[in-house]
Amino acid sequence: MSILERTERDAILLHLVFAGVSLLVLAIPGGMPVGPRLCGLVLLYNLMLPLAAWQRSHDEWLVLWAFLVPLSLLQIFPDWFLASQLGVIIFPDTGSVRVGEIPLYMGGLWTIPLFVIVFAGRRIETRYTRTCALLVVCLLSALLFVGSEAILWRIPIWHAIGVTMVFHVAVYLVIPEILLGLSTFLAFDAVYTRSLRYRLAAAFTVMIIYLGNLSFFYFLIERLLLG
Repeated sequence: MSILERTERDAILLHLVFAGVSLLVLAIPGGMPVGPRLCGLVLLYNLMLPLAAWQRSHDEWLVLWAFLVPLSLLQIFPDWFLASQLGVIIFPDTGSVRVGEIPLYMGGLWTIPLFVIVFAGRRIETRYTRTCALLVVCLLSALLFVGSEAILWRIPIWHAIGVTMVFHVAVYLVIPEILLGLSTFLAFDAVYTRSLRYRLAAAFTVMIIYLGNLSFFYFLIERLLLG
């Protein structure tokens, strides 16, 4: 008997396929700018996931995806705040349509890591304990978000500027991004069986918490401790 359950095997397969497609799309030389490629990949993910969930009868995937899509759209505001108000992040012109200073694809990009984090946390909780799940959520958030900060500047998607960095990772971002994964997990858990209005309210709350954490840790680390 397989150690992994069907929903876990399907999730791993879907994300491996998407990762492979992403590497091919971004690596293939050609005249198309990076921005449209990223827009296409983000759209592909947000179509693949609900379609696979529907075909394979993974109702939890659909509910989680429906929670994360508005949250990902709302995440434009924290990014916009960092770019236009604090001036500590730059989104290079990659040929994508922009919302203010933010490329359009950022409105759907957050769905990908947050789905992985919340899904993994919920599966761990069913097998072990809630404490284990919370630890995994925090560790996975650190791995995915800090890893993204360290790697994605090369594409380029974004890069920090004017702040303390270690291997291209802005130090003040580490704790807020771990707390983003944790708050998303807890918020979804609280509204999983609730109506749409509660899920939207929870998504908005997660975004506001993240925005507050960004402001606090930027002020604490960059102004008070290292300023």
